[in-house]
Amino acid sequence: MRGILAIWNDCARGREAAYEEWYQEEHLIERLWVGGFCVGRRYEAIVGTRQFLTTYEVNRPEVLASAEYLERLAHPTERTAAIMRSGFSNMCRTVCERRRIQGAIRGGVAVTVALTEPNPLTRLSTAAEKHALGIELAHSEIWISAEKAATNTSAEELLRGRDSKISGCLALEFLRQERALRAADNIRRACADAEIGVYRLLCSLRREELA
Repeated sequence: MRGILAIWNDCARGREAAYEEWYQEEHLIERLWVGGFCVGRRYEAIVGTRQFLTTYEVNRPEVLASAEYLERLAHPTERTAAIMRSGFSNMCRTVCERRRIQGAIRGGVAVTVALTEPNPLTRLSTAAEKHALGIELAHSEIWISAEKAATNTSAEELLRGRDSKISGCLALEFLRQERALRAADNIRRACADAEIGVYRLLCSLRREELA
């Protein structure tokens, strides 16, 4: 799986219950039915600028420009439209290519180091090299934006407001919160301009697990 859709966002106050019900009962499942979608994961911030992180691993970045997926974005369900209007806020959404993937085991606490500068790969690779896999750091990968320069704004984005974008992100997955927080602090000192968050895994769903 070489593609990933990375989404950070907040939930509007008072809409938390509807937001959770929508994600768990409809949205995560709906997205995993799209051809080429493989795994969906939801996270909640321990420390971070935005409250939630959601990732969808796909076969390749082009899946996120497929006719089937664009049809979903153009025609959101009734519940999706309601959440986009009054649930989502402060959204950052970027289609990325997965690079430098290390570690077959996945951790339950993720550190994300997001950049917006041009050509972030070298800087993210340098940061990754300082964090070798071990008994606490289970998984590491880099996401590089695969967004096209000119794209149409989807109906979903029009409902929630324009999304911000990243150019790249280092994602580190730890087994335990303490080690993740320590790593985030170390990275923050070296990358003061990065948006760094620590997120605990809420749930995951694989396409083959759908009934």
